[in-house]
Amino acid sequence: MVQPLINRHAALRPYLKDILVLEGCEHVISSNSFRFFADGCPGIFFQQSEQGLSLNEDYYSSLSVFLYGQTLKPVHMTTGGRFRILIFLLHPYAIRPLLGIKADELTDTCFDLGPLPTLSGVPLLEGLSHTDSVTEQAETIASCLLRMLQLNHPKADRMLDFAVSRIQVSNGHTSLPELQKTLAVSERTFERRFEQYVGISPRLFARICRFQSTLRQLNSRSYEKLSDVAFDNGYADQSHFIRSFKEFTGFSPLNLHRFADPFAENRSFIY
Repeated sequence: MVQPLINRHAALRPYLKDILVLEGCEHVISSNSFRFFADGCPGIFFQQSEQGLSLNEDYYSSLSVFLYGQTLKPVHMTTGGRFRILIFLLHPYAIRPLLGIKADELTDTCFDLGPLPTLSGVPLLEGLSHTDSVTEQAETIASCLLRMLQLNHPKADRMLDFAVSRIQVSNGHTSLPELQKTLAVSERTFERRFEQYVGISPRLFARICRFQSTLRQLNSRSYEKLSDVAFDNGYADQSHFIRSFKEFTGFSPLNLHRFADPFAENRSFIY
């Protein structure tokens, strides 16, 4: 699982949540199409492909690696032929410690990591191009992350860590005024620090956590009708739930079966 890599690089433990892998064999000729939705986490996206890759309206050549921030709009990805996608899924507050920039500067956009050095000093994209082993590619990305940590000397923000954890564990149902009171900060201070470290407001982050909870329930088919999902996840009514779902996906929850999670069978990286 992802745990061996984290055990070898303990410094990554506070920032790295999971590693996702998606591969298409060389016999695939037709175009592959996948959709990704807001999950409250930034990440590092590496792809190598025979025919390049499109993310919404952006095209990437056969080899690229970038850090993306909070992604609010649904992402439609298409590629063809043989391909590999490797995603380092980061914790919501990881961008500022890693890059030393405010997370909201990367919301719905990305940052090219290709020129950044690994621990050996080799540019990341160059190091990734020298091997076709997914294990070695994961280690190369980890080396770049460790180099970032060396340069930025990040300090833990325990307030943000606590707040993010509470919102996630509650699937977005934590009372934000009560959370602010617990942290002994004003609403403005709480929102400003949350946006700087997470990239979005705490209210929007809570909405994404609630959306992800509905997504898990729909995928597990643990409901009899849509109103059950709406009620279980605290929506005022079914109409409110459907509007919110469409905002994050672009379609009705009734059509979810058409857009299955491409990583459902491959949630973590195996050594």
